[in-house]
Amino acid sequence: MNQLKTARLHINIRKILLALAAGLVIFASQAAAQKSLGDLVSEAGFDWMLGKWVTETEDGQKYEIVYKWELDKHAVTVQLKRGDYEHHSMIFYVASEDKIVEIGADNKGGTSKGAWEFKGDKATHKMEHTPANGETARTAFIYSKTEAGTMLVNAYMLDSTGKIGDESWGTLEYSRQKEQTEQTDKK
Repeated sequence: MNQLKTARLHINIRKILLALAAGLVIFASQAAAQKSLGDLVSEAGFDWMLGKWVTETEDGQKYEIVYKWELDKHAVTVQLKRGDYEHHSMIFYVASEDKIVEIGADNKGGTSKGAWEFKGDKATHKMEHTPANGETARTAFIYSKTEAGTMLVNAYMLDSTGKIGDESWGTLEYSRQKEQTEQTDKK
């Protein structure tokens, strides 16, 4: 009788260990299969956007935007400067929603939120910006790379359903800038 109980106990322990091992293999493969923002950007072919970009409008207004990888390519920080206006945001992938989102704030008390999509050779950032006065504006920015290696950004209004307007209300063409490293004088 004791031998039968011992044999059943060994069989049950084996079943439990096999179930645990199978569970660990499944968990490990799911974790390995989960994509990062870096994977999605690379697969879509938009690695070229990372870095520092500058442009100047016809009236002399200078724009500077920097896209920088953070957190082992799970996020991108964005810094936009235009005159005395400065906006900082973060782009990241929400796996549970299969969505790339961006949230940010500016030095005038405004906030922004939006989402990114990649289609063909264009990246679209649909965003909602709410300045300190509370009057929300919805805009889509469509990014593309020119043959000359510059970054073309077209701006469109979004309607209340999120549909992009027919005509661009603005276009900027950015040139890549090499970031300068700070050098300190040793005295």
